[in-house]
Amino acid sequence: MKRTLALLLSLLIIIIVIVIPRPIHSAENAVKDFTLPSATDGSLIRLADHAGKVVLINWWRTSCGYSKQESPKLVELYNKYRDKGLVILGVFDKLSEDDYETVAEIPAYLKRYGITWPIGLNDQGEFMREIFPNGRGETPGNYLVSRSGKLTYLGLDRKSEDWQKLEEAVVRLLAEPKPGAPSIPQRLLEPAPAFSLPNLHGKTVSVADFSGKPLLVNFFTAGTCDWAGPVISRLYRDYAGRGLQVVGIDLFDQDAQIKNCIGKHGVKYPVLRGDEATQKAWIGSNKAWATFFVTPDGKMFKKIVDSIDNGLEAQVFPWYAEYLVARR
Repeated sequence: MKRTLALLLSLLIIIIVIVIPRPIHSAENAVKDFTLPSATDGSLIRLADHAGKVVLINWWRTSCGYSKQESPKLVELYNKYRDKGLVILGVFDKLSEDDYETVAEIPAYLKRYGITWPIGLNDQGEFMREIFPNGRGETPGNYLVSRSGKLTYLGLDRKSEDWQKLEEAVVRLLAEPKPGAPSIPQRLLEPAPAFSLPNLHGKTVSVADFSGKPLLVNFFTAGTCDWAGPVISRLYRDYAGRGLQVVGIDLFDQDAQIKNCIGKHGVKYPVLRGDEATQKAWIGSNKAWATFFVTPDGKMFKKIVDSIDNGLEAQVFPWYAEYLVARR
């Protein structure tokens, strides 16, 4: 009899786990600081600047129908609670199939809906590595940061009850007391790893050769050459005269493939033959594409390893190049 009851209880637990849907709210995690370039001016958006407030991070696209439905509700929410400590930060994304005009549409979109909060461009950096994985990836998605620096993914706004839960969560967090100390420490820049690699003529080039100058390092393969090749070549033409150094590091291709990429995009900056040790030290994994912006004192200002084909490189990379050369 006891064995039968135990079996029935086990079956009931299994049925409950399978049948009852899980809530859209994720568990709370301590949030980390991130920076994004502004989509509308030359500023840098930092999450840490809003420590102690309730921050709603809205993941959206101009071409997303659901984002268009949500925007008026966000404006109403912001106007209702901003004087009580609510901050909204928009993070604009584009899919690989979206054309670049979606970025050009941002100012008109903001004006159309009366959006006045900061909008950052997704640079595929630390936001994608540390904040984005808490969600489901679709737009519009909303993340909520408490006054104490805890991050919760609120899910997708698809139904009226979803929006009600979102507003309830905002009200609940606004009622919490402000912390005595900063709840979101500003991110400290780490030293860029070293490398010492041969160029296509056999001459060794190292990080030390660029000491005291802003540096862009792009890892690529023949398969990912087109992802940022034209953008980086244009950056070199535009910013080399102002001190920006650029280095390309090919990962494991034959010389003919490397030269094909160089010729295709008119590459004039040094291109080095990469190795696995350098790949792991810089990228941290077996990825075939990554771009890094390094400060003149050798610190990793921006680490971008999660990019997509036809992403936002054309808008984001010049912003970071300008940022670095202006602060030499």
